[in-house]
Amino acid sequence: MTTRASRTTTKPPKIDGRRPVELDDGDAGDLAAHTTVERMRYSDVDLSGLDLAGVTLSECELTGVSVDGTDFTSARMVDTRIERMHAPKFSASRSTLHNVRIVGSRIGALDLYDSGLRSVVVTDSKISLINLRAGNLRDVLFRGCIIDELDLAEANLTRVAFEDSRIGDLDVNRATLAHVDFRGAEIGVIRNLDGLRGSTISGHQAVALAGMFAAHLGIRIDS
Repeated sequence: MTTRASRTTTKPPKIDGRRPVELDDGDAGDLAAHTTVERMRYSDVDLSGLDLAGVTLSECELTGVSVDGTDFTSARMVDTRIERMHAPKFSASRSTLHNVRIVGSRIGALDLYDSGLRSVVVTDSKISLINLRAGNLRDVLFRGCIIDELDLAEANLTRVAFEDSRIGDLDVNRATLAHVDFRGAEIGVIRNLDGLRGSTISGHQAVALAGMFAAHLGIRIDS
């Protein structure tokens, strides 16, 4: 009897749908640390410098907001859409993002250290630095994004994918990856290559990164 070896395939992110809800217009004055805000829309408001640590945003929309130095530490965002956000510095370490969309935004430093992301889609955004160290990412998609630096050190990633995106500098030191798909990303430099275990890259990427792989293994390439 002939048996066929099972073939491992890279599983795509499972992104939850978002049901339409009726939203009320909100004012920046409604937002404060450790409060819960539900079904509100914030348009073209400046949230810079506010203390919003521990805030919960549920079924909200933030459109055209400015965020600089705002403290979102330990925030919780659920079923929320963020569009055209301008954020030189977005500080949200130890936060939870569940079923969140970030669209068409420009972010300098996005600090999500030790945060949990599930069913998150980031689209058409430019981000200078994403700090996801020690984070837990499950079912996350980056589409059409330019990311100068992506720090995944000591993070756990499951079903994370990149489509039509560019990553300048990728650090996967001691990361744990499962079904992480880098095939849709143009990657400049990868640091700590051992951390790529559990990810998928294309043949073209493997050739482009051959020099880094050889250096990592102590192999000299000489024609």
